[in-house]
Amino acid sequence: MLKKLLLTLLLIFSFNSLAFAGDWHELPDGICAKYAAQEFEQIAPSPGVNWLNKNSFWVEQAHEAGWVTKADVHDAMEGAIVEWEGLNQDEGHVAIVRKILADRIIVEEQNSGNPVGIKSYTFGGRQHKSTVTEGWGKTTQRAIPYSALINMDTKKFMGYIWPVRQADYDKNPSQYAISLTSQAEIQEPRYKGFKEYWFITYVLKEFDKIAPAPGVNWHGATETWITSAQKNGWATTTDPMSPQLGALMIRINPTTKNAKVGIVRAIKNNTITIDSRKTSLYPISQSFVLNELSAPDKDGFIFLGYILPTRS
Repeated sequence: MLKKLLLTLLLIFSFNSLAFAGDWHELPDGICAKYAAQEFEQIAPSPGVNWLNKNSFWVEQAHEAGWVTKADVHDAMEGAIVEWEGLNQDEGHVAIVRKILADRIIVEEQNSGNPVGIKSYTFGGRQHKSTVTEGWGKTTQRAIPYSALINMDTKKFMGYIWPVRQADYDKNPSQYAISLTSQAEIQEPRYKGFKEYWFITYVLKEFDKIAPAPGVNWHGATETWITSAQKNGWATTTDPMSPQLGALMIRINPTTKNAKVGIVRAIKNNTITIDSRKTSLYPISQSFVLNELSAPDKDGFIFLGYILPTRS
């Protein structure tokens, strides 16, 4: 009798929790959760995202709702949701796994970056608060080594939600088996000869979006790009006062020989705004005063030149 009562209560609880599950479409635009849910649903079988009974602990809820979940950092799958949990229920973060490499995963996300404010919203009949970052509403990619997955700022790695139903997985588990040996042999893809997820490749792709054909057609070390691009038919200039929107700005540290590359996004009076990426693919936006570019900055970098998005 007691067993039947417990079973009845369990069924009632399960029904109620699913019946009052929130619809991810009601989440505010710009938040990481809405973007992850939207992308997951594009490849996941029906019923799609059906676990939002509360706005935290996605991996736990998804497991209860019949999805395959994994807790090992190496058990990534393209299209899976990766979750981190913060110090309280409103400080978590989710992203979509876009690429799996030998030593890291590439995730795509929204609302990642430096905090700029707080947004309050209602979801599932409850009030929530979300940190608003510089990446609110912006889709960005990030490269995260497996070793760093479990140490993401103040957040704890919770696991992956695969776009696979547990019932389908149980029919043929070997179909979804992950070989660490094969994973270790994955080669990073290339973009025009450059490593796909090299942080500087980002600006090359952005240059190609606006430049005429054939787009980027030069190679070699970054400090040689000005000369190489010019030889391959591109307009270039070493005059810091002559930028163009969409141009690549190259700076170099003469001592270390390290180079930095950004793409010109805005020009206003004597100031330009440059878009670039850190080695982790984390977005950087910087402003420079044109007539100060010729002098070394605090890190010793000095202006080398622009590659303009026009053919010479």
